[in-house]
Amino acid sequence: MARKTAKINVVPQAILETASNLFIKRGYEGTSMQDIALELGISRSALYYYFKNKEEILASLTEGLTIAAQQLASQVVEKGKAPEEALRELVHQHAKLILYRPVQFRVVERAEGSLPQEQQKIAESARRILLQKFTEVIQRGIDDGRFRLVNAKMASFAIIGMCNWTAWWFKADGAKTAEEIAEMLADFSLHALERGEVKKGAKVGVGESLRMLEENLSQLKEVIDTQNRIRQ
Repeated sequence: MARKTAKINVVPQAILETASNLFIKRGYEGTSMQDIALELGISRSALYYYFKNKEEILASLTEGLTIAAQQLASQVVEKGKAPEEALRELVHQHAKLILYRPVQFRVVERAEGSLPQEQQKIAESARRILLQKFTEVIQRGIDDGRFRLVNAKMASFAIIGMCNWTAWWFKADGAKTAEEIAEMLADFSLHALERGEVKKGAKVGVGESLRMLEENLSQLKEVIDTQNRIRQ
């Protein structure tokens, strides 16, 4: 009778959290469904009611993080906000996604290779789209003269990596909350890219226009030199 009650009371999120902690402690391969059931205090049949095997648990973690991150980013870009607003929202929501589930994110990063090949491809595609959405927003900011002239793709890698790294150092009982850290990361990202001369309502003067042109020419020269080296 106690087993039945446990089955009714357990929720998928509790299973994911417990499984994630065990995967980190013992490794994905070193953790069995029986281990997860024992840790939760339920029977294996109760656990199988929600997940048939470890692969399903890992797939659910991937869907809730990797695929969710891509979907959230796509929704932001579809809103058509100004580059500054869009970038702030992209960073803020991506950081929060990681900060609220750091252990689960670490599991996905480490064990994704254990997923069936088809699901691995879906996850890889989701990461590419996430990078693409960040790059699209940053490039739009550059083209509009709002962001500094940088390699938009490299900047996107750096920002996403900064958010992802929180999974390894964030502590829920630390000095800053997840919300506060997400805000800080959004500020860092925006300040790193926003032109110092470009403020709300400010106009870009002749001197700044000339400097932008020089930077454009310099960037063009780098692209041409790179292409020439590849051809050789």
